Amino acid sequence: MLAQFTWAQFLVAAAVLTLVWYCLVILLFYRKELKSFLNGKPTQSKAIEPLPHHWDQQVDQFEQEAEDYLMGKSKMPEGVSVISAEEIGFADAKPQQLGLVADVLEEIKTIFGILVKEDGNKYDFVNLMQSVRESYPKIASHPNLDQINDFIISNASFHITREELDTLWY
Repeated sequence: MLAQFTWAQFLVAAAVLTLVWYCLVILLFYRKELKSFLNGKPTQSKAIEPLPHHWDQQVDQFEQEAEDYLMGKSKMPEGVSVISAEEIGFADAKPQQLGLVADVLEEIKTIFGILVKEDGNKYDFVNLMQSVRESYPKIASHPNLDQINDFIISNASFHITREELDTLWY
């Protein structure tokens, strides 16, 4: 059946039906604008304003109150505080080496491992600690030297006194 129509006939029919459709839409929905256009009067463009709602006043008020009571005010995580840039300060001009104690403890653990493998004694320990003292000269004045000495006393397989350890670092 469609083979009887040519492309030209199809396009003319589609154009006519489209024209009829748009005419009906204009007549039904844009009647005022069409009358003012045909009379030559300029169309009055209204500023698009939102429709007034009876709840407008309450919505703004609700949003502010909702933040306070609905879920509560936000809370900073524990241990976090907000400070200004003026409140930030540094204790000393000379920086404390945070890794110094950890590095010395690793060296001491290595020395203890060597002593266990070779069945070393206090004399061997003192000789090996000479290299640690030379590698880390700042450890003698470090505030955590007592903790390092406690570590040595608790892990040594021989008896060593605090006086001996104090002479060891200087």
